[in-house]
Amino acid sequence: MNSKRLDALLAQISQLKMAVIGDYALDFYFDINPDSSEISVETGKVVHICQKPQAYLGGAGNVAKNLASLGVQVDAFGVRGNDLFGREMSHEAEKYHISTKHLHVIDALDTPTYTKPMRVNEEQNRLDFGTRNLQFHTHAKPLIDTLEKQIDAYHWVVINEQFKYPLLNKESLNLLQNITNEKAIADLRSLGNEAQNTLLKVNEEEFKNIIGEVTDLEFQINQWVIQRNKPALVTLGEQGMIYASPTEFHWEKAIPVQGPIDTVGAGDMVVAAFSAAKATGASIAESCKFASLAVHISIQKIGETGSASPQEIKQLHDAIGN
Repeated sequence: MNSKRLDALLAQISQLKMAVIGDYALDFYFDINPDSSEISVETGKVVHICQKPQAYLGGAGNVAKNLASLGVQVDAFGVRGNDLFGREMSHEAEKYHISTKHLHVIDALDTPTYTKPMRVNEEQNRLDFGTRNLQFHTHAKPLIDTLEKQIDAYHWVVINEQFKYPLLNKESLNLLQNITNEKAIADLRSLGNEAQNTLLKVNEEEFKNIIGEVTDLEFQINQWVIQRNKPALVTLGEQGMIYASPTEFHWEKAIPVQGPIDTVGAGDMVVAAFSAAKATGASIAESCKFASLAVHISIQKIGETGSASPQEIKQLHDAIGN
């Protein structure tokens, strides 16, 4: 993919409209100052001195943010609570011009939030809010009904599932697959075996959970997609990513990285960038190359679920000479 083709692809991406439906969360980061602490007068316990609080869209929200950073018009389909984290989620979405018209506000719900204390650029024990709500799935049907009515307005749909008790279950996922057909990708933490009618993205561990011991990666992926009779996108960390269908196979090697990296949210970046390119009609090779450029940028942003802008992608592309 030369520079002229990349420019054309980015221009086409800026004209796309996509829906992202699934488990929306907030990532809340803050730094713990390792050199300062004090004892609370009230409790007698150690007080950790913290600084630089920052919130980012997480879960399905991270995919939506990554798409918006690439220039896509994004509609969020999900739920949040009517609390401080929920209000911050909407504020973050507004920064990226993500439509929250279909991000339903549920008063009785704690907004799913991953609180991530950082000490010298290393994530400490996470504190989670709202990720174990047993009623998420009861809110899926109205969202899917709305999406079905508007489906012709979208060039592509991203289906996300990551909570232990997610918005989507087997029944609602099947409804979604019937609606979206070939213009969707599913990134599913536990429902992967149910994605029988759409492109499925899995990471290496999820692939192992599906097929067992990996002894011949290429052969086993090929056999798996033939059995599925649907394509898959397998992310392999520093080995890159593989797209395979019953008729096509492409292994996109990762761009070598020097220095520290933060791979949190890397899979979301791959989903977003691959989807953006594929929705324009780009080839599989071009879509994987574009995703490789974007994820290379995002993982070098430490202490956040990094994204990639069109300008950053163009600069990287020119720098590596592809």
